[in-house]
Amino acid sequence: MDLDEILKPNVSEALAIDLVRIIYGLEVIDIKSMISFNDQNFQIQVSEKHQNPYINNIPEDGYTLKILNTIKSSLDGHIDSMHSALNHLSRKGLRVPVPVQNLEGNTWKLETVPLLNEDRKQCERSKCAIHLITFLPGIPLNTLEITHDVLFQWGSLLAEFHNATEDMICQILKNKPIFYNLEHVLDTKRYMTGLPDEHYKLVDDILNKYETEITKCSKELPKEFLHGDFNAYNILAREKSYKADKQIYSVDGILDFEDMHYGTYVWDIGFMLAHVLLECYGTNSLDAGGHALAGYLSRRNLTDIEMSFLKMCAECRIIQSLVLCAYSSRLDPSNSYVAKCSENDVKYKMLQQLSGISNEELLKKWRKIFSKCIQSENSDL
Repeated sequence: MDLDEILKPNVSEALAIDLVRIIYGLEVIDIKSMISFNDQNFQIQVSEKHQNPYINNIPEDGYTLKILNTIKSSLDGHIDSMHSALNHLSRKGLRVPVPVQNLEGNTWKLETVPLLNEDRKQCERSKCAIHLITFLPGIPLNTLEITHDVLFQWGSLLAEFHNATEDMICQILKNKPIFYNLEHVLDTKRYMTGLPDEHYKLVDDILNKYETEITKCSKELPKEFLHGDFNAYNILAREKSYKADKQIYSVDGILDFEDMHYGTYVWDIGFMLAHVLLECYGTNSLDAGGHALAGYLSRRNLTDIEMSFLKMCAECRIIQSLVLCAYSSRLDPSNSYVAKCSENDVKYKMLQQLSGISNEELLKKWRKIFSKCIQSENSDL
């Protein structure tokens, strides 16, 4: 996939309302645009009265209308495999959105819609896939104070996701191409033009150092279905109780399955750890990664070899985010989500800090935190 080929939908609220009525037989009574990287999302509430024979009850929390970019819309089986995964995870008891059938009995439809920057070049893939999923209420982790308990639950939820997908069968998803996976990390070199010199040098040095390890990790380590984007924007918490005048949260909601794919477990874990480190950037950011990893290890085991690749995967994900967000920001400077993700000074400093510690020292630190977390859990029983 070439990032230059991605054209993002540019649908107005008025057109979104019409699309929901025409495709789903639902009358929108409230609509709100939601932030998105290169797709377009709307949170909607609809009238109880509707024309859709496949909908029995209108959910109180409403729906999310999702309009995919031209590249995702053109991928064979992309949406069907994602919907199959959502239904599987829901049956397993995970709190995830589920797809809604349209008037034709399908869960998505291609429509010609306005595109952002479509005058930039001619593109045959002018149609975008439109689908409706139930809206999942909750508080995104990126808006919360990230405590050790939240971090532990964040990691635990990823392990729960991996446990739930072990018996999932979906050949299309298994073969689905994803740009943001481990195998394509080295491709980020194509988008490094324009980075500050010091950023460029650090990124280039790390990618060159890990070239053979990336290949070994992606080919030899255990694989299964991965979420692919387990960051703080896509994980939801709900208020649970108060303890010592502090709000306690239950971290239990998962969003955005667009990048779900088949790959090595450690990439998904390293991806999550990278975003934990960035969310908690500061003097104790490496410790924060240990608390999230402890949550994961409380539900799933990792071999010593898998553990040894976590640091590399976390560094590679930070590099991906640093390089590709900066590049996307140049393509779409008005996108607030991209602008937020493109604050690269923190990413650069975190990458410096992470690459500056040895793998042995980091794993020792994280194993020590895991032991303390387990002791604390046992003492609370």
